[in-house]
Amino acid sequence: MNKKTFPEQALVETGRRRVLLFCLLLIFFTGACEKVDSFYRPYVATVNGAKLYQDEYRARLEQKKAMLPGEVLSHKMNDLRRLEEEVLENMITEKLMLMRAEELNIYIGDDELKQKINEIKNQYGDGFNKMLQQENVRYEKWLDELKKELLLQKLIAVDVNAHVRVSEDEAEDYFAENRQKYRNEARVRLSQIFVRDSDRAKDAEKSLLAGADFASIASEYSIGPEAVRGGDMGFITRGIMPEPLDEIIFKLPVNKISPIIKSSYGFHIFLVKASEAARMCNYEDVKEEVMSNLRAKKEEDAFRIWLEAMKIKAVVKKNTAAKKN
Repeated sequence: MNKKTFPEQALVETGRRRVLLFCLLLIFFTGACEKVDSFYRPYVATVNGAKLYQDEYRARLEQKKAMLPGEVLSHKMNDLRRLEEEVLENMITEKLMLMRAEELNIYIGDDELKQKINEIKNQYGDGFNKMLQQENVRYEKWLDELKKELLLQKLIAVDVNAHVRVSEDEAEDYFAENRQKYRNEARVRLSQIFVRDSDRAKDAEKSLLAGADFASIASEYSIGPEAVRGGDMGFITRGIMPEPLDEIIFKLPVNKISPIIKSSYGFHIFLVKASEAARMCNYEDVKEEVMSNLRAKKEEDAFRIWLEAMKIKAVVKKNTAAKKN
C-alpha cells in the first residue's frame, strides 16, 4: 500500500474540515432560520411554553364566523368578543389535551386511521369527495383533523372514561331519582289504507263494510309503503302522525275501522289493532338504558373535573395585543 505524502495528507484533512465546517454551518443556519421564523411569527397565547399562533387562531375564528348567520355578529361587539374568547379557549384546551396524550405516549396507528377513513368513505359512498369540495377542504387537511380528533377521543377513553365505574346500587338510585325519564308513552298499533283518489277510497271502504279483511284490502288498494305488510305500521306514539290524523287515531276504539279521512296527502282509512296506556317502566325493563345513561353522565362529570385539573396546573399566558391585530 502506498503511503500518502505530507502534502497529500494535508489536502485530505483540509477537505474533511471544509466538509465538516459546511455541515455545521448548514445546521446552524437552518436552525437559525427556524428560530427567526418562530420568533417573528405572532402568537395569541402560550400553553406551558408552547405557542398558539395568530394565523391558526384567525383561521379558526373565521371558520366559526362562517357557520353563524351574518346578522348575529354584525352589530353585537359583545357577541363577537365572546366568540373570540371561545375560539381561543378551545385552542388552549386542545393543546393541553395533545400534550397529555404525548405524555402518556398515546397515538393513532396507521391501521386505526385507515379503518376510520374506510368507515367514513363507506358512509358517504361516492359523495365523499363531493363533500370535501363543497366544504372547500383539502384532503390532507381533513386527514390531519380526523387524526387529531381520533387522538383526543382515545385520550379521553384511556385517561378519563376507563376510570369510571357504575354500580348496581348507583343505577337503581339514579332510576329512582329520574323515573319520569323512563316512562312509556301511550301508543297504538296502527294499520292504514292510503290512496290519492276519493273514489278508490270509497271502493276500499265498501269492501271493508262488506266484511273483507283489512290487511287484504290494504295490500290491494293502498299506495303507502306499509301496504306490503297489509297496512301494518306497527306501534306509534302521539306526534308521529300529522294533525288532525294524530288526534283521530288516538280516539279510535280498538278493532273499529275509521271512516274515510281526508288530509293534505290524500285519503286514509285506519284500523287500531291494539292500544297501550302510558305507564312507568320497571327498573329491570330498562336496566341497560339506565346504566348507559348514568355512565354517560359520570363520564361527562369526570371529563370536566379532569380538564379543570389540567388547566389549574398549566401555565397559560394570553397575548391580548396579538388577538386584536
